[in-house]
Amino acid sequence: MTHSYSENARDKKALLVGGALIILVSVYFVGKNIFFNKKDSIQSSAPALVDKKSGVPLMEPGVLLKKIQNGDAVALLDVRNEELFQTAHLPHSLNFPIGSLENFSPAKDEAVVIVFSENDPRVFEAAKNIMNQKSFAYFFLKGGIEGWQSLNAPIISAGDPNSFIDQSKVIYIKVEEYKKLLGQNNQNIFLLDVQTENNFKNKHLKGAVNIPLDQLEKRFGEIPAGKQIIVYGENDLVSFHGGVHLSDLGVFSARSLNGNYLSAESGLSLEP
Repeated sequence: MTHSYSENARDKKALLVGGALIILVSVYFVGKNIFFNKKDSIQSSAPALVDKKSGVPLMEPGVLLKKIQNGDAVALLDVRNEELFQTAHLPHSLNFPIGSLENFSPAKDEAVVIVFSENDPRVFEAAKNIMNQKSFAYFFLKGGIEGWQSLNAPIISAGDPNSFIDQSKVIYIKVEEYKKLLGQNNQNIFLLDVQTENNFKNKHLKGAVNIPLDQLEKRFGEIPAGKQIIVYGENDLVSFHGGVHLSDLGVFSARSLNGNYLSAESGLSLEP
């Protein structure tokens, strides 16, 4: 059976209309997906929380922890005083007390998070006023450092010798045991001296590498992986602090030298 010219024309027209509808529907759904993906992107980049009382953007401690674990670029600015900062602070955070906070400028694509203490509303208010003048995006850590600690997230502490928790972070090694390791010609030992630079120059164990305690976090990359870390300082207390600091930085197998190791009676080789 043959089709007439009008029937063929009608069929072609139907095909054209159908094709046009398919294209329109495809464009609609593609456009819809682009729009919502863009919307989701905007929403994800916007502050998840805003403090109702102060109006500052907040970041949950769990969100911050995940960003750090993912290796995201984050600038952690601790606005507490130096004494409180040294007592306990977030790993790789920077101490920017109120007097210096206004001088900070972030690197490109760096998320800025302000760390404060909920126990000091005066410092919080001062930090809020300073950050309100900034043109870059920032967050305040929700709950302050107390909120971070309640999460049992990593913290760098000074180390309290009377604290059971801090003592549990340290593995001690006596001088005689250390001498036995040396007698085995153990090439896997990394002897870390956390004395001040001046004290190190005056007296230290032969073969030790000096990274002062207050620089340990900053120069952490200089400590080799896969080595047996033996740490010591001017005395047993500093040696203890070195062990706590390394444990807080994730080096759980480090051993703190204990005893009269910097005296001639120890039998250890001293320099200079």
